[in-house]
Amino acid sequence: MLGLCGSRPRQCLKIGAEILAWGEASRTWRGRYRYRCVVSPAPPGAVRLSPIDPNVTDGAALEERLRALTGPSKPLRVFGRTWLSDMPRSITLVLPDLAVRATVIQLEELPARAEEQEALIRWRLGQEQRLPLAGAKLVWQVFPPRQPSGNVYVVLVIAIQETILMQYESACEAVGLQPQEVSVASFRLFDLWLKAAGGWRRLNRDLVWIAVADGALTCFVIHEGRPVFVRTKLLTGEPASTGEMRGPEWVEKIVRESGTSLLACREHHPNFHPANLVLVTDCDVPGLEAALGNELGVATEQLHWDYVESLGWSRAGGSASLAALPVVAGLV
Repeated sequence: MLGLCGSRPRQCLKIGAEILAWGEASRTWRGRYRYRCVVSPAPPGAVRLSPIDPNVTDGAALEERLRALTGPSKPLRVFGRTWLSDMPRSITLVLPDLAVRATVIQLEELPARAEEQEALIRWRLGQEQRLPLAGAKLVWQVFPPRQPSGNVYVVLVIAIQETILMQYESACEAVGLQPQEVSVASFRLFDLWLKAAGGWRRLNRDLVWIAVADGALTCFVIHEGRPVFVRTKLLTGEPASTGEMRGPEWVEKIVRESGTSLLACREHHPNFHPANLVLVTDCDVPGLEAALGNELGVATEQLHWDYVESLGWSRAGGSASLAALPVVAGLV
């Protein structure tokens, strides 16, 4: 849905506080796409997620782990000669939801020029004090009025502090990776689901998107075909182990925060009546999908690897962990 810059490379990196994931795409001689993923624990304490404060606290440790994870660049051989063996590799960099701030605003008028749009969006966000704007890079996507006679534009806005973005990009560049595109995990995964699920026609009914990853919950709401609400909530003050995330207390916490998010959404959109809920997690959480469906009274589905396969991609080896899904979403 939203990328911070650039076009689609064929290698992708996701940096999190607990897990690092790397993915590579290739094509067979028949023209079919394949992917291979690997994951690695992040160095303890090297990355601390925040939309305001510095994220990379131990650059040397992170770079060492990234170098081991991504491996050396593959030289290009033509007619027996090696070319471009030391050139930086262009990648898609996927950031955790907690590294950015996202919100949805409505505008009755929208200038045609991007510079004027940004000025208006910054002014509106400043008036409503929704996001910290000092030193922030903004990207946005505009959803036009549903009816030709309508005059309300919905704008999904993502803000990231330039200093935070620079930390992630510097860590990549230190190991020979050049971020050509930067995106955010939940929105990249949403694009993957939407593509595999049939496109925008799936949004004819109100929908809730719940992503649980990196110790946080992101709730993204589609109402009448357009986004109307987004909230990212830190679920715990300390990084949670996989065992903790699979426990009933964790399920209860996720269900409770999901309900709180929908209540907040209904304060501004009382006619919102979700029919479907899509869940994505970075590890198996037994009972979570059923608990969300029962509590919220909606039909549920969970994003798994079969969605990638339905798009004609096949796995060429490596990790099949749910934590690797964002890097495949960055390739597809």
